[in-house]
Amino acid sequence: MKIKKFTAATEQAAIEMVKNELGMDALIINIKRTQPGGFFAFLKKPSVEITAAYGDKAAPPEIQIATTETEAASMLEVDLSQQFESSKKDVQIAAQEEKIQMLQDMLLATSDMLSKAQSNLSVERHVPSSEGRLYQSNLLQIFYNTLIENQVSEEFAREILDELDKEELVEKLDINFVVKIVYNSIVKIIGAPSALQPARAKGNPQIFAFVGPTGVGKTTTIAKLTADLSLYRNMDVGLITSDTYRIAAIEQLKTYGDILGIDVSVAYKPEELLEHIEAKKNHCDIILIDTAGRSHKSDDNLKELQAFINSNDAIEKFLVLSLTTKFDDMLDIVNTYSKICDFRIIFTKLDETNKMGNIANICHRTGKKLSYITFGQNVPDDIKTIAPNEVAMRLLGLGEEDGSSK
Repeated sequence: MKIKKFTAATEQAAIEMVKNELGMDALIINIKRTQPGGFFAFLKKPSVEITAAYGDKAAPPEIQIATTETEAASMLEVDLSQQFESSKKDVQIAAQEEKIQMLQDMLLATSDMLSKAQSNLSVERHVPSSEGRLYQSNLLQIFYNTLIENQVSEEFAREILDELDKEELVEKLDINFVVKIVYNSIVKIIGAPSALQPARAKGNPQIFAFVGPTGVGKTTTIAKLTADLSLYRNMDVGLITSDTYRIAAIEQLKTYGDILGIDVSVAYKPEELLEHIEAKKNHCDIILIDTAGRSHKSDDNLKELQAFINSNDAIEKFLVLSLTTKFDDMLDIVNTYSKICDFRIIFTKLDETNKMGNIANICHRTGKKLSYITFGQNVPDDIKTIAPNEVAMRLLGLGEEDGSSK
């Protein structure tokens, strides 16, 4: 079997090319639609590429006739073996095509990113002044300035760029190379996000507690996740709040619960929290726990919170942080909460700032896993899993800056 690719303006035209050249017996393996990239993409039209498989057109082999049962069995065994090998090759070809397609998609995304970089970060538009420079290379200085403008810490920015600032490399640097290095470094530091994965059976639900300072949006974040889980994923969600210091917080969560048809339980003591978990676990796929906002500077408040969230070893934790918080304060919060529990991080209020540098800063300094990011008050729409590639693009000045990040 052989493989050949045909490219045309439309799918129908590409299929006609396959039929005309290879005949009706050709097998279409893959159809790929491509959008043009680069500076002059708007002048180019999209195209369709079809990958087709076809057999050799050599003369058919001479027909062999078995004269004995033994010979017939032997011929059958050979024929089956040949069919198996042919089938195995077809599977291998399909797997190779799938891998090639994935690599092509990655290359297309990289090409788009580099095109934006060339447009947004041209040296002519961003020539730094000699005053306050860190790098001899204009290009490195441009990237440093861009990262700092997006509130990436000086420590993190220099860790990335100083490796490129070597005498033997300076004269060879080009924008494509620098974009790739910086982009990959940021993505690697942020790491893959860890979102809710409720897959256990009823009777053994996953349990998540949301902790963090006052005013960061814990209750609204829980409401968004609850709506997503119950409406879109058909999950039975249990809601518990231990935020008894703010009556408004209880009423807010109960309002969301009433809309979604979910009962909200209130726990005033750690023992009551355990009782509510026990009562809900047989009919819930997942249980979400809202907690009172606690100042990271109050040891007594943190000890009280610790008694709640560590009352059951099955409780997993999310620390909720606002992107409007200064980095030094955010780092202090993360370090303090790390003393009482392990957690993943949810960032909120992207709609109130265009700067995403603290996402990379926190990952760089603490190594904590990220989870979700929120960007508005709409329930359940304004929340999604953090995408490291999107953060990297924004920090390089290549992404959207409207605050929605949708």
